Amino acid sequence: MALGGTIKGKTTTLRLPTEDDLGAYARWMADVRLRSLTRPWHEPAMPATWKERLTEQNKDKGTVLWSIGADAKLVGLVRIYLGWEPHRSSAHISNFNIDPDLWRKGYGWDAALALHRYLFDYLDLRRVTVNFTAEDAAARRIAERLGYVEFAHKHEVHYRNGSYVDELELLMDRPAWDERWAKTEREYELAGAR
Repeated sequence: MALGGTIKGKTTTLRLPTEDDLGAYARWMADVRLRSLTRPWHEPAMPATWKERLTEQNKDKGTVLWSIGADAKLVGLVRIYLGWEPHRSSAHISNFNIDPDLWRKGYGWDAALALHRYLFDYLDLRRVTVNFTAEDAAARRIAERLGYVEFAHKHEVHYRNGSYVDELELLMDRPAWDERWAKTEREYELAGAR
């Protein structure tokens, strides 16, 4: 199964990262606005450390990292874990970060829809999971719009801004994707469908 590559949405493109992206990654992972809502991919570090992290990421066959571009600029990143061998029928979105300076411009929604089309239509996965803090209203809106359902609510999991906050775990399976999105978002015609 070939993983990674380029995924195109209407306004965003998910592509494999380059070293030129690392400065933005470092800036985002240090940004208090992002850190207060989500788990960063890595802690802030020097450029040489980020190069090492990208090299290690590229060796990991169980995860895929994409940079998200829009309007000829880098706007975010997404990182997924794939299910374990030999049954890779699931994925977990471990990081989905949009540049805090570019929040509320629709990049997160467009990139999320394109990613899920890839995961369900191209990779033919059976389910995808995601978790985020209960305070992350944007992540919750996107997940609910896609068709995720909450299956766990963990109380006081993360220490943020002087207090503990809850974490939500959500799941979307193939039937939910098909029911909500197969008619409008299918990229490939089903085999034998004519």
